[in-house]
Amino acid sequence: MNILVLGGGAREHSICYAVKKSKKCNNLFCIPGNAGISEVAICKKIDLKKKKEIFNFCKKNRINLVIIGPEQYLEDGVSDYLKSKQISVFGPSKKASKLETSKSFAKKFLIRNKINTAKYKEFKSYVSARKYISSIEFPIVIKADGLASGKGVMICKNEPEAENALSIIMKKKKFGLAGNKIIIEEFLTGFEVSYFAFFDKNSFIKLGYALDHKRAYDDDKGPNTGGMGCFFPSKKMTKEIEEEIFKKILLPTSLGLKNEKLIYRGILFFGLMITKEGPYVIEYNVRFGDPECQILLRNLKTDLLTIMESNLQDKLSNINIKTDNKAVICVVLASNGYPGNFKKNKILKNLNKVKSLKGIKIFHAATSIKNGNIVSSGGRVLSITSKAKSINSARKMAYEALNKIGWEGGFFRNDIGLKNT
Repeated sequence: MNILVLGGGAREHSICYAVKKSKKCNNLFCIPGNAGISEVAICKKIDLKKKKEIFNFCKKNRINLVIIGPEQYLEDGVSDYLKSKQISVFGPSKKASKLETSKSFAKKFLIRNKINTAKYKEFKSYVSARKYISSIEFPIVIKADGLASGKGVMICKNEPEAENALSIIMKKKKFGLAGNKIIIEEFLTGFEVSYFAFFDKNSFIKLGYALDHKRAYDDDKGPNTGGMGCFFPSKKMTKEIEEEIFKKILLPTSLGLKNEKLIYRGILFFGLMITKEGPYVIEYNVRFGDPECQILLRNLKTDLLTIMESNLQDKLSNINIKTDNKAVICVVLASNGYPGNFKKNKILKNLNKVKSLKGIKIFHAATSIKNGNIVSSGGRVLSITSKAKSINSARKMAYEALNKIGWEGGFFRNDIGLKNT
């Protein structure tokens, strides 16, 4: 098979890494890719907004399957367009993608199908939202309705913080059109889990979970980011909790999709809060998570292309997913200043020093090659992953690798994996 992966982050690098291992993979391409991806795939610079150019590339290179990484391309209808041209695509339709691209749509789906989720109200008017927050108890959660690269969620402990959040989203338009509508939710207490399952028209199959670290700095301080690291497994996740997730979240989601004739083919990422009352859905995401994808695919033993083929043929029930079931940690190395202003084109030295380290695999998130050097090209730059028999061993390995890289242009959290108990 000739495979094309769309995207250029660490998630797409890990997808390319998993696809390349498959005996079914003949030629592997990535648009636009990055410096790390170029080591395993042929990268091509094409504007992903120009769907016809993507189609022409697929036709010229006899692409058998397109795998879409970022949610933005799903919202833009790239999946629908390529499918209309008889090209197989792993990634849900634009309609099904509304489970992520509109929090209002997702909330209404959850409530219709009696799936646990936080109580909420939606607003299109700043004045109405401002009036509402003066009449409720805190803390609350304010969310931009549309896509905001994982940064459109703000936890507000009091009214001044809530007023500032409303101003940022609705007046200053930090997230553009995504903030034309907002959701104000009750604050749920518990611990967060990123849970993943493949869904097709008929059934679903579990892939696994990870615990993500969203805040920029140690001890969960600082602004929200796209994710500063994650790990698996966690002592917090008991068999009883997993059974509850299956019965109260996965199964009713599958039944809801069928009842509403919303055909979903792809990976579905459940952002969950595990409370004393059980699991609640914070949000749906219609693609692999980043950085969660990096550790999930490092642990995956079953051929990823076999899973994807079965998914697109509505034959997931024939698949038995096997994993290494080892401890895996991902620590994100980010540019100084992220998620605010940061500098690009900072040289990344010493990467060769960690390539041969046992259990370590580095996935590039925002890198490019300039004058023969690998340089930074974004906020989250590298995902350092380590696999071992225990969380403590994996932590030690990951941080040893980071110290060997010793990049002065960036920072990382030192506590990834510590919230295990």
